[in-house]
Amino acid sequence: MFIEKDFGAIIIVFLITLLILVATIMIPMFGYKRKRWKGLALGCLLQPVVFLILASIFIGSVVGYEIHKRNQQKESAMVTVRTTEPGAYGIDTITWYVKADDECIIECKQWKKNEYDKNDSLMTDIYYKKFDVFRLDSDSNAVCVEDRVVVRFDLKHRKATATDYGKPAEVINVDWDKAKAYLLDKR
Repeated sequence: MFIEKDFGAIIIVFLITLLILVATIMIPMFGYKRKRWKGLALGCLLQPVVFLILASIFIGSVVGYEIHKRNQQKESAMVTVRTTEPGAYGIDTITWYVKADDECIIECKQWKKNEYDKNDSLMTDIYYKKFDVFRLDSDSNAVCVEDRVVVRFDLKHRKATATDYGKPAEVINVDWDKAKAYLLDKR
């Protein structure tokens, strides 16, 4: 994921947007060369419109790329586990997408107060984090994420069980081909 990996990516997006602004400043100059004062006036009116359109297209494509990459990473998970925990304003849901490349993405839906609504309504806040996945030992068919979630695979009976701090967790989806390749490859 491009933006979340480093702060420099955010600066690059800002600089490209600034470059678009500088490039659109040429529109009034071009108008002045072609039609003198009428071209300059028309160019000054067109410049902010063109800038907004180009900047919206650029930023929209960066956001679209980020959403696409996140969805690709969710789909490439070998096992998906859902856990719940009590939050300040309700039950928070954490979905763990454990991938076969020793990486895990979590999607946390957290209830929080809406600071802008005077009726004290609640809203959900969704955020994503990345964690490392590791095997418990070389002989077991179990993986662990952040010393918290442990997923045990029974390849013979095609059954997976998960625990979150020792409490049972819900296994939503298992891609048995990826899980079998991951577990048998790491031995």
